[in-house]
Amino acid sequence: MGHERIGVLPQTKAWRDVIDGISSAINLEIGTQELAWATLENVRNQFRRIHEDPGVAAAFKFLLELSRSSLPNPSVRGADTPEIELASNPSILRIVISLRAWVDEHRVSTEYADLAKKAAADVITAWSNQQSQQPSLFSGAIDSQEIWRRAANGSGFCEVSRLFFARFTERYLNYFLDRAASAVLPSASERDQFAAKVHEHLDDISKYAFETSRITQSFAAGWFNLYALERAPSNQELTSFLSIAFGKIRDELSREAR
Repeated sequence: MGHERIGVLPQTKAWRDVIDGISSAINLEIGTQELAWATLENVRNQFRRIHEDPGVAAAFKFLLELSRSSLPNPSVRGADTPEIELASNPSILRIVISLRAWVDEHRVSTEYADLAKKAAADVITAWSNQQSQQPSLFSGAIDSQEIWRRAANGSGFCEVSRLFFARFTERYLNYFLDRAASAVLPSASERDQFAAKVHEHLDDISKYAFETSRITQSFAAGWFNLYALERAPSNQELTSFLSIAFGKIRDELSREAR
């Protein structure tokens, strides 16, 4: 399952085209190809061992247990597992606060933990808002239990998982794009112009990251049904999942760089 290939994925816009759009908008004479390649290479290197970071694992584990918490019987809870209680219908903010506290307990690298917290908070907000707009069979209002019950299976969890990898990748693309641009742009004014245009093109960057993360979807669905539906996965199983998922994204970024 972890090594299954699904072929080259179509993308709405290639990364080189995203950088071209940002650069041409302000007529900067910079090495667009070099800038695009340097950004992808930095993200690929970062993803090489990112799965081993406790803060990243903690953020994803919180999302996993949030998805599992609405199962009729969450079954055996693993050691060092966040306790998530949805019966009181907590707000998005309360859930995000719990996420931040959980990740802070496990962080080693502040940078990794901060990016993982923000990505997971994005997921909680996006999933909650999206599901709240879907009609319920039983009532007009949808509470937290119903919202996360929809993630308590392979098809729901793969969407939650993809959102996390997309937001995490998006944040790193922005971070390293800024660093790469700072290295090639000669003046502070040009760097400011470039940063402003990056902000205007965030939607393109977000779409690129979201399409790239699609390569993790089928794997995430199968993994959840096999390892998380009947019991809480072990830390080793979770780390293995993250290793394969980030590896798939690295492979996709390598294809794009080529």
